Amino acid sequence: MNDRPARLRESLALLRAGRFAAAAQAAEPLAVAGDVDAMLLAGLARGAIGEIEAAAALLAAVARARPGHAHPVAELPPFLRQAGREAEIEAHLRAALRHAPGDARLLPLLGEFLLREGRPAEVLTLLPGDGSLPALRGAALAALGRMQEAIAAFAAATEASPRDAAAWSNLGKALAAEAHFDGAIAALDRAAALAPADAQIGLNRAVALLKAGRLPAGWEAFEARLRLPGHTTPPAARRLPGPTAIAGRTVLLTHEEGFGDTLMLLRYAPLLARAGARVIAQVPRELARLAAAVEGVPAVVAPGATPAFDYHCPFMSLPRAFATTLATIPAALPYLHPPPEAIAAWSRALAGVPRPRVGLCWAGAPRRGVPGAAMVDRQRSLDPTLLAPLAGLPGISFVGLQMGEGPVPPGLRLHRVMHRVAYFADTAAIAMHLDLVVSVDTAVVHVAGGAGRPVWLLDRYDNCWRWLSGRDDSPWYPGLRIFRQHRAGAWEPVVARLVESLRDLW
Repeated sequence: MNDRPARLRESLALLRAGRFAAAAQAAEPLAVAGDVDAMLLAGLARGAIGEIEAAAALLAAVARARPGHAHPVAELPPFLRQAGREAEIEAHLRAALRHAPGDARLLPLLGEFLLREGRPAEVLTLLPGDGSLPALRGAALAALGRMQEAIAAFAAATEASPRDAAAWSNLGKALAAEAHFDGAIAALDRAAALAPADAQIGLNRAVALLKAGRLPAGWEAFEARLRLPGHTTPPAARRLPGPTAIAGRTVLLTHEEGFGDTLMLLRYAPLLARAGARVIAQVPRELARLAAAVEGVPAVVAPGATPAFDYHCPFMSLPRAFATTLATIPAALPYLHPPPEAIAAWSRALAGVPRPRVGLCWAGAPRRGVPGAAMVDRQRSLDPTLLAPLAGLPGISFVGLQMGEGPVPPGLRLHRVMHRVAYFADTAAIAMHLDLVVSVDTAVVHVAGGAGRPVWLLDRYDNCWRWLSGRDDSPWYPGLRIFRQHRAGAWEPVVARLVESLRDLW
C-alpha cells in the first residue's frame, strides 16, 4: 500500500496512547498482506485488548520472520500493564510457547516471569533435561535455596559462555550467598571487566564486598546503584567530598528508596554537624518528624524541595564520604529520638498492656517499583502461621508492629496498634514502651535499633550486606541479636530458637 509508512506511524501512535482497538484496526490491512511490522503492531494491540490466541498467532508469525531478534511477545507486558491486564501476561507467554514450542527464546521469558512471581519450582519443570539454559536453571535453584546446585549451574553457564558478564555475575552472587567471598569477588570482578557500564553488576560486586566486611572498597563500588534505571536522581551539584573542609557549609542529605536505609544512616548527621556543617535532610513525610529530632539536623525538607546548599550526599553515600570501616562505624545509641508528646501518648495507649511487652513484625514491604525488591521481600518475610509457637509463651504481651490488615499468628493474642500509625516517629515512640522488638529485616529494626531499644532480628539465609556474614551481632546496633536461617527458606528452626530464647529471658 502506498500509505504504508503513514499507517504504521498511526498504529504505533494509537498503541502508545492506549487506543488498542484503533491501533489494531489501523495495522491490520497491512498485516493481512503479510507486512511484518504491521503484524507486530496488530499482535501487540490484540494482546493488550485481551485477545490472547489472536495475538499469539500474529506474534509467532513475526518471530518466525525475524529469527535473529528477541521474541516479540517480550514487548507485550508494558502494554498489558497500561491496559490494566497485567494478570494476562502469563497466558500470553504460554500461548506463544504453544505456537512455537521449540523456540529457544520463549522459555527464558516464561521462566523469568515465573521467578518474578515467586514460582521457581515451576521453572524447573519447564526446563529441558539436556542441561541447556543453565543460567535460568541456576536462578530457579537459587530462589529455592538450593545454593550448591545453583552454583554448579551458574558455573556451567560461564563455561558455555565465558564472555557472558551476566553469567559471571550470577555465579558471584551465588558464591557470596554461601560466604565464599574470594571466589564471589573474583567472579564479579570478571563480570565487571566484561561489562564495565552495567550498573547492576557493579552493585552486585559492591554487595559482595560489603557482606565480606571489606567496607572501603564496598562503599566505593556501591556508588553503582546511582546509575540503576529508575533510581532516585540526586541533585546535579557538588557531591560531599568528605567530613573535612565543610565548616560553615550547607550539606543536603537526600533519601533514596528504602526507609530503613535512611533511618540507619541518619546517624551520620551529627558527625557532619560536629564538623561545622549545616545539615538539611530531604526525606519523605513518614520520616520527617524523626529526622527533625536528630542531633545536628536543623532543617528537614520534603522530596522535590529545592533548598540552597553547598554540597549534597545521598544517605547511602555517607559511609563512603566518611571512609567507614568496621572499626569506625558510628555506633553511639540512641540517635533517633521520638517526640516527647508521642512518647506520652503511646504510654497512655499501652497502659493496659501488661509487661513484658514484645513488639512483633514478620514481613516487609515488596516495593514492586524497585527491581528485584519483591523477590527479596519474599525471602525476608515469613508466613505469620509459622509464629504460632509464640502463643505457647505465657506471661508475654505481644504488640503487633506489622502494617496492614493481613493475617496474624494463629492463637496469639496480639495487641494491634499500627492502624493508628502513619509516621515512623510513632513507631519509635511505641518501641520506647516495649521491652523487646522482634522483627524480620525491615525498617522496624532500624527504628527500634536507632532509638536504642533491644532488638532481635529474624534474618534470611542470604542476608542483606549490612548484617555481614556469620555473625549473630551487628556493629551498627550494639546489642542487636541475629537469629539467622541456617538453610535458605527454613524459618521453623529460627522460630524454635526464638521461642527458647524468650523462655530464657522471662
